[in-house]
Amino acid sequence: MRTLLVTWGSTGDAMPYAGLGVRLKAAGHEVVVATSERLAPAFRRHGMPVHVLPLARQEKSALAADRFDRWQSPARLRHRMRNAQDMAHVIARGVLDAVDQGVEVILAHPLAHPLCAVIAEGRGVRCIGAYTAAPGMLLPRLSAGGALPAHGHRLAETLVRAAISPLYAPALSWVGRRLGTRRRKAGALVDVLRGQRVLHGYTSTLLPHDAALPDGQTCVGYWWPVRDSGWQPDERLADFLAAGPSPVYFGFGSVSPGDAERLSAVIDETVRGLGVRAVVQAGWQGLDVSGDDVLTIGECPHDWLFPRMAALVHHAGPGTVGAGLRAGVPAVPVPLAIDQHYWARRMTALGLAPARLDARRLTAGTLVDALRTTLHDERYRDRCTEFSRIVKSEDGAAAVVASLTA
Repeated sequence: MRTLLVTWGSTGDAMPYAGLGVRLKAAGHEVVVATSERLAPAFRRHGMPVHVLPLARQEKSALAADRFDRWQSPARLRHRMRNAQDMAHVIARGVLDAVDQGVEVILAHPLAHPLCAVIAEGRGVRCIGAYTAAPGMLLPRLSAGGALPAHGHRLAETLVRAAISPLYAPALSWVGRRLGTRRRKAGALVDVLRGQRVLHGYTSTLLPHDAALPDGQTCVGYWWPVRDSGWQPDERLADFLAAGPSPVYFGFGSVSPGDAERLSAVIDETVRGLGVRAVVQAGWQGLDVSGDDVLTIGECPHDWLFPRMAALVHHAGPGTVGAGLRAGVPAVPVPLAIDQHYWARRMTALGLAPARLDARRLTAGTLVDALRTTLHDERYRDRCTEFSRIVKSEDGAAAVVASLTA
């Protein structure tokens, strides 16, 4: 089938979709990708043509508004809302143009799914949500197993969809006019997605026991990033790993939790306090920690790096959590925003981590305590080893491939 894969977000968001696209191509499907210019190379390297969504201006504006402090003025909130509405309109226009060039099925990232669902309905093609995180995870106190462990996820999903409906309303109205269908109201997002087929790219064992997903939604297991052909580790990194015991990994992904100098100092003090070796991934923050027992690196595939680590300290993004579990390496989650708090809560609830630490209030003292327990209490490594077997037994990409012909 000619498949349109629509995705957007951080680099970490995009990499699993690139891996999914490679698997789809290997199964004989023709894959076209709609994403931003920033993410396009990740797909083009694997022979997937990209229909570029021109989101550079909106991405720059969103990054400038993403401050470390919690306070937001009314004017700034209005600006963020208009920027999000602009993003939705750009995505809607780009997806409609791509569909009109001929596709049979759309695989939609959760941020694009409402727009893709309406376009697919209007153009008579199939649409399947392909999620690495669910909107309901933005309310982790409800969805991560609080007072309503069985139905909290469904309720959180409904509340989040209702709350973000205004961000999609102008774009949905524009799509309706282009397709000649009825005008979509601001509160119609829940209706747009009700009963939509959604495949979640992570293991169901991370969810609360008996958690009820919305109708039509299923956890199928992770789909993994794919390494570029011919990739080899940096010589400095290979030499560092061979020169001593397994180090601790520190990395916070593509979401910046604030001042790089402050975070680097926390990492440096933690490493010296515990007397461990460390590999620090610079990330968007530009982390930079130096020393005889510390190496700061750039991008490196987690499936290669994590099995060589003694423990992990990370932001609890879904892909990073999955890579850590796949490697069977215990971690200290340090979430900042969006769905990261959900995954951090689930890691501690399932005995995969001793504590979760808020990135905004991170100190060397609290990190030393949590990391010392992670390194020396074998219960966490045993639990992660158990989850590693589960994660490796699932093949989420195969389930997506099968769904196209089901």
